[in-house]
Amino acid sequence: MTPRAARHRVLVTGIGVESCAGGTPDELWDALAAGRPAISPLELEGPLPCQVAGVIRGFDPREHMSAQQVRRTSRFQQLLFTAAMKARDDARLRTAPGALYVGTGGGGLDETARLVTVLNRSGWPRMDRLGLLRLLPNQAAGLVAQELGVTGPVLTLSTACAASTDAIGAGLRAVRDGTADVVLVGGVESWLDIPALASFRLLDALSQRPAAQAALASRPFDRDRDGMVPAEGAAVLVLESERSALRRGATVHGEVLGAASTCDAHHPVAPRADGAVAARAIELACADAGLETAAVDLVSAHGTSTPQGDRAETAAVKRAFGAHARRVAITAPKSVVGHACGASGILESVGLLRAIREKYVPPTANLRNPDPDCDLDYTPLVGRPAPIGVAVKQNFGFGGHNSAVVFGAA
Repeated sequence: MTPRAARHRVLVTGIGVESCAGGTPDELWDALAAGRPAISPLELEGPLPCQVAGVIRGFDPREHMSAQQVRRTSRFQQLLFTAAMKARDDARLRTAPGALYVGTGGGGLDETARLVTVLNRSGWPRMDRLGLLRLLPNQAAGLVAQELGVTGPVLTLSTACAASTDAIGAGLRAVRDGTADVVLVGGVESWLDIPALASFRLLDALSQRPAAQAALASRPFDRDRDGMVPAEGAAVLVLESERSALRRGATVHGEVLGAASTCDAHHPVAPRADGAVAARAIELACADAGLETAAVDLVSAHGTSTPQGDRAETAAVKRAFGAHARRVAITAPKSVVGHACGASGILESVGLLRAIREKYVPPTANLRNPDPDCDLDYTPLVGRPAPIGVAVKQNFGFGGHNSAVVFGAA
């Protein structure tokens, strides 16, 4: 089957990235394609809930922000703003986008911790009067909207680790339905502070690998995995109608074909073990694209490196793809870049778009001893060329949120 006729084809014409693997799509792709983990020792003051993380090194917001903007903003806002400006420049946009959709799990969680510290030590009059603006999840999108003049919908989605995948879906619908010719979709997370990490540690969700084994810590679908590796990051895509892209002579990085979301309605943090509702999100996304699931050549897995999550995802893939589950190639990008929570979907989508273009399946790093319950083709250790025309990005989050997006070659 071929994608069904839509009112407007939705093309990706701009990409901006800030990740632990680098600040350009090329750097991110090089790490993913080589299966080279960008995980490093975590350096924070005090007893740490975990020793390793996907930390962005050498990030300087002053390359894209004024000194005043830097003083007034928090790290998650700076990361999204920088990625958005890179995406705008990559797309060569000269007019304001019609809408902006951003996904984040925690927003400024680190700012909340700082405010509480000052409150406890010195009392509320000593708190930063701009602290609230640094922590609210919607403020990152608002900052970008102000800079770019976006007066249409500017929405922040918070569906945990599915947030930025949901943002892509929202942008797809806006362009496809003719609400806007050009929209920005993005995701951001910067949650590498002790209170946030401690909360995940108390849920037994974080890897306890020592700093000396940072590169080995994230190992989705591997028998020896012991939890996810936290990471920070941001990415923004410019989605544009075909007519607008042709009129501008825009460079096209790929096409968004379909998207869907579901909810397990099952448990605050644990996925449904049978993967039934997560599978439904994949099926619905393919149906939205006018495709059978058997048309999918590559799946970019959520692959958190947690026993429950990896097994439930394997079950979901088997349900969604049937016999094709044994043939479809799967890659787990978190083995390289860690888990950037609300930003993970869109960061991983940047890699997926490149995989389609390069006709290459990136490997799942550290997959040396497969879990017997995870028995699909996860591309262990070494990538390979493949005729990729259609690919699915799937992400699943706390609260039972499931989201999937279908990408194709332009």
